[in-house]
Amino acid sequence: MSSVRNIIKIVYPFIIITVFFLVMFNFKHTETLSLAEEKSIKEYNDLYSKVQVGNVDEDKATNEYQINMLEQVLNESGAVRLGAEGEYVKPVQQSLGLNEDGVFSLETEKAVKDFQERYGYVADGIVGPQTWKALKGNIERKH
Repeated sequence: MSSVRNIIKIVYPFIIITVFFLVMFNFKHTETLSLAEEKSIKEYNDLYSKVQVGNVDEDKATNEYQINMLEQVLNESGAVRLGAEGEYVKPVQQSLGLNEDGVFSLETEKAVKDFQERYGYVADGIVGPQTWKALKGNIERKH
């Protein structure tokens, strides 16, 4: 009887660990979206549906979506800077004539600093509301 208890003491932790991993691998992770993210998705879907109908140019719809995302990020965090990644970085890169890869790299930071110096802003390489307003004017002049 004591040998059975010893075997159970040894095997029991392995059974618990195995069950834990089986549950974890089969557990479906669900992610909740913030209201701002839901609004952004809805705006994109609305623009996309207009594209499907032919009312709006697809590039323009994508650009508007990215600009909305950037403005939302600026409202929430106040600035976009080195290390930022996502669709919302692309309008900044577009306005500076850079490759639109969605990564706020050293190249993007340098271009922002150059832009800020040229237009009399503090050249910190950070896109805040004032810098974005000036950069957005660049996009509008290009189109």
